[in-house]
Order: sequence, then C-alpha cells, then structure tokens
Amino acid sequence: MLDTIEFILKILFLILSIVWIGKIMILRTDKQIVINPLLIAISAILVILPETKDNFDIIGFDIQNIRIFLYALYSIVVMMGVYATSRKNGMF
Repeated sequence: MLDTIEFILKILFLILSIVWIGKIMILRTDKQIVINPLLIAISAILVILPETKDNFDIIGFDIQNIRIFLYALYSIVVMMGVYATSRKNGMF
C-alpha cells in the first residue's frame, strides 16, 4: 500500500513541479524567494535518500515513510505557492 501511495505522490510531484516551473517563468514575485529554496531543499533530500525496498531506517523512521512525507510536503508547499502567487491575499 505504501508503494502505491509513493507512486501517486511521485506523479503529483512531477505535475506540480511542471506547474511551478511555469509560474516561475511567467510571474516573478517576492513570494518565490521564500518558496524556491524550500522546494530545492526538499528535492535535494529526496535525491539523496536511497531507493530501497528493504526495511532501512534513518533515525528510527522507515525510508519509505520519509520519502512519502517529503513528497506530500513538497506537494503542499507548491499548492500553497500557486495559490499565493495567483491571488493578492497576503498569505506571505
């Protein structure tokens, strides 16, 4: 079941990354200065984590659960960023 969740989040990660790239190319806002480093950090951690099907733990947490959490966090940050840059609502 965790494999399915991780696969769905990977697809969402790809789609939201493309949407965010489009936002960066079209709009230049101060809000992107806050969001871009956070997205880069999450992506860097995802790249460093090994792809393993074994029960490999880091600080007591399963690698797969960490990856799922980071994919979900990335998705939430991008969705909040898209919302914040598309409206003048003072979110940041």
